[in-house]
Amino acid sequence: MRGKHQHLQKDFFLYTTSKAKCKSYINLREVTERFRLPPGEYVLIPTTFEPHQEGEFILRVFSEKDSLSE
Repeated sequence: MRGKHQHLQKDFFLYTTSKAKCKSYINLREVTERFRLPPGEYVLIPTTFEPHQEGEFILRVFSEKDSLSE
C-alpha cells in the first residue's frame, strides 16, 4: 500500500472489509467520530451523501500516539 501515487483497484474495495466507519451516515457539513484502531496502514475515504456528487473536504485526524501520514 505504500507509495504516494498509487490508485486502489476495484478488488481492494470488494475484498477488504472496513475497519471503522461512522455509526450514522447523515447529510451534514461536519461529521465527527472517534475510533480506536490497532497500529497499521489505513485508507481514509471521504464521500458525499448523494452518489456521483463532487464535494470539497477538510479531513482532520487526531492521534493520541505518534503517527506518520503520507
